[in-house]
Amino acid sequence: MHSRIIMITALILAFAAKELFASTAEDVKKGNVLYNNKKYDEAVKVYDSALERKPDNSMLRFNKGDALYKKSSYNAAIESYNKAIAQGRSWILSGSDYNIGNSNYRVGSELAKSNIEKAKESYETALQFYKRAIDLNPNDRDAKFNYEFVDQKLMSLREQEEKKKKKEKDQKQNKDQNNKDQKDNQQQNQQQNQQQNQQQDQKQQDKKQQQDQQQNQQQNQKQQQDQQQNQKQDQKEQQDQKQQDQEKDKENQQSGQNKEDEKKSQADQQQSKSEEEKRQEEQKKQEEEKQKEEQKQQEEQKKQEDQKQQEEQKKQEDQKQQEEKQPKPQAAPEKEKQQPEPKEGQSPQFYEQGEGKQGEMTEEEAKMLLEGYRGEEASAESVKMRRKQVPMPEPDKDW
Repeated sequence: MHSRIIMITALILAFAAKELFASTAEDVKKGNVLYNNKKYDEAVKVYDSALERKPDNSMLRFNKGDALYKKSSYNAAIESYNKAIAQGRSWILSGSDYNIGNSNYRVGSELAKSNIEKAKESYETALQFYKRAIDLNPNDRDAKFNYEFVDQKLMSLREQEEKKKKKEKDQKQNKDQNNKDQKDNQQQNQQQNQQQNQQQDQKQQDKKQQQDQQQNQQQNQKQQQDQQQNQKQDQKEQQDQKQQDQEKDKENQQSGQNKEDEKKSQADQQQSKSEEEKRQEEQKKQEEEKQKEEQKQQEEQKKQEDQKQQEEQKKQEDQKQQEEKQPKPQAAPEKEKQQPEPKEGQSPQFYEQGEGKQGEMTEEEAKMLLEGYRGEEASAESVKMRRKQVPMPEPDKDW
C-alpha cells in the first residue's frame, strides 16, 4: 500500500499540469505539438506570438503556463495561470487553481533547503489553491491527494523547523554553559593564583618578621648590657656621693641644730595663730547655716497656710456647686404618642423631622434640657431634638 502511494505521488508531481486544451486553431495546434515534443521554449514563443493577436484567449494563457511549468519557471507559470483565471471563463478555473497549487509547491520545495519560513508560506499558498480546486470540482481526486501530500510536507517542515530551533536553543544553552564553565574555571584559577600569591606574600612577611625580631632581640640585648654598665657606674657614683653627703651632714648637724630650734619655735607660733583663725571661720559658717534654716522653716509655714486657704475656698465652691446641681421637682412628662405599626407588605415611613435637625420643643422639654445642662457650657447649636429614625420604604422597581 505504501509503495502504491509513492508511485501515485510521483506520477501526479511529474505530470503536474492538467492536459492541454485542444483547439482547431493553427497557432494553438503548433504550440501544442511543440509542447508534446518537449520543446517548451519554442512552444512558449508560439503561444506568445498567438497572444499578441488574441490577448484575451484564456486557453493560450493556460497552455503557456503549462509550458513554463515544464521549464521549471514556476513563478512565470503562476503569473500566466492567474491571467487565464482573470479572463473569467468558468471551465478553466479548476485546472488553473490546481496548477497554481503545484507551482507553489515546487517553489516551496526549492526554498526548503535555504529558507524554511518562505517555504512554509509557499506550501500554505499551495494548500489554498488546492482547496479552491476541490471546491470547484469535488470529484478531483488529484487535487485531494496533492492537498494531503503537501499538508504532510508542511507538517514535516514545521517539525523540521522546531527541531532546528530546539537544536539552536540546545547549542546556545551548551555554549552559554561552556562560557559559564570557562568563566568559572577562570575565576577558580584566579582565586588559586591569588591564594598562591597570598601564601608567598605571607611567607615573605613571616620571614621578614623573623629577621626583624632577631634584629630587635640583638638590639635589646645590647641595650640591656649598656644599661647594666650604666647602672653599675651610677651605683658607684651614688655611693661616692653618699659618703660625701654623710660627711657634710655631720658638719651641718652641729651648726644647724640651733637654727632648727629657732625655726621650730616660729612654726609653733604660726600654727597656734592659724588654729585660732580656723575656729573663727567655723563659728561664722555655723551662724550662716542657722539663719538659712530659719528662713526655710518660715517659707514652709507660709506655703502650708496658703494651701489651707486654697482648700477651704475649694470646699466652699464644691458645696455651692452641689447645692446648685440638686434636682428640682419636675412636671410629669407627657406620654409619647404610640406610632401605629405598619401593616404587612408595607414599609414604615420617616418622620418629616430628620435626625440632627432642630425641631420644636415643648416648655417641659426645654426645662428638662436646661436642668440637664446646668453648670455646663453648651452652645445653642449643640441642643437639638433627636427622634428615632424610621427606615423609608424602597421605591417600586420597574425593570
